[in-house]
Amino acid sequence: MTYLLNVSRKQSVIPLGVFLLALIFSHTAIAQLDRAKHAISIKAQYGVDVNADNINRKDNYLYGLHISYDKNVAHSGKEWVRVLNAQNVSFGVTWHNLNDMKEIVDGVAYPGGQAFGALTEVDFQLLELGKAKLQLTPGIGLAYITENIYTQPATSIIGGHVNLMVTGELSLEVPVSRYTSLVAGGHIQHYSNGGVAVPNGGWNTLTGSIGIKTALGHEGAPAGGAEDYPHIDGNSAELWFGAGVRGRYRSRHGKFFRSGMYAGYNFYLNRAISLKAGSHVVYYHTVFDPERFDETFQYYGSSLDPIRWGVAAGADFTMGRIVVNAMYGKYLHYRNYHNVKWYWVTGLRYYFTPNIGVQSTLSLHGVQADYANWGLILRI
Repeated sequence: MTYLLNVSRKQSVIPLGVFLLALIFSHTAIAQLDRAKHAISIKAQYGVDVNADNINRKDNYLYGLHISYDKNVAHSGKEWVRVLNAQNVSFGVTWHNLNDMKEIVDGVAYPGGQAFGALTEVDFQLLELGKAKLQLTPGIGLAYITENIYTQPATSIIGGHVNLMVTGELSLEVPVSRYTSLVAGGHIQHYSNGGVAVPNGGWNTLTGSIGIKTALGHEGAPAGGAEDYPHIDGNSAELWFGAGVRGRYRSRHGKFFRSGMYAGYNFYLNRAISLKAGSHVVYYHTVFDPERFDETFQYYGSSLDPIRWGVAAGADFTMGRIVVNAMYGKYLHYRNYHNVKWYWVTGLRYYFTPNIGVQSTLSLHGVQADYANWGLILRI
């Protein structure tokens, strides 16, 4: 009973804080929310471990806060905004208490610590239900987590202090006044480091949130305007190349280095969406040697040859200079310890010109991150 009361007190403090902050901001907000250029959102969050089928993690939960600045892009006149029905681009900070996300090893419960993050999100409107909006909101950012395999050597969930934070939320925004909306939703929350340090099991939660969004300032969102970035309006060939690392098991500084490249073709649909197909090649600077198992083992990425090669298809989602990429593929050559046949990649690109940019690409086998590649990307 004492435990339940303590949890209840913790969880009740956050919604109360959100409510008080919302009252303050609602008195200073003087622009109509759906036309306001600027807004602020404050949300309380509570999540449960998605690995609840594991008896050692069935009681795990987190709670925290998310505060964001929201920039209205719905009236910008950009084609990608119109095609994807984008509403806002948000820049926020997050805090999650992970001390009740516990990993139990040999009967000892190790708390997850605290997570402090910076998160960028984009709201895409799916439906309009009267005055309410149903929105899909993907997000990506970085988080600092206080506990990991070096502060708690017996654990295997978080490989280092700095981690990737990925979210995907389905939410409902309901106006409660001219300037303020109530926002409620649910999302998947993921923390891990993409295989840069291992072990790297990662935390995954199903998280609910409730909060307030309120307009700021007099200025309304601009209505329309010319595209400020000269896209390639048509099919294009693409080449990217770079290098990356995968962490060595429980080694703070040890890494497996790899080089990678991709060559393919993009089939233009519009300025927001392109379909694509091509081939990925990865070169291993250190291959897996069964005679040196512990020294060279790289989980599903354990290759017996220096080269692995596959073909894949997928799509680009373009938002001005920023492109989000996802592809799924099959290996044509990959001699590996686990007989892996399929892979997928996802990444971000930022284009300085329509033809030249930088890329960050994460390769995965199933839900296991293999390695991250960073480099240049070219389109013609």
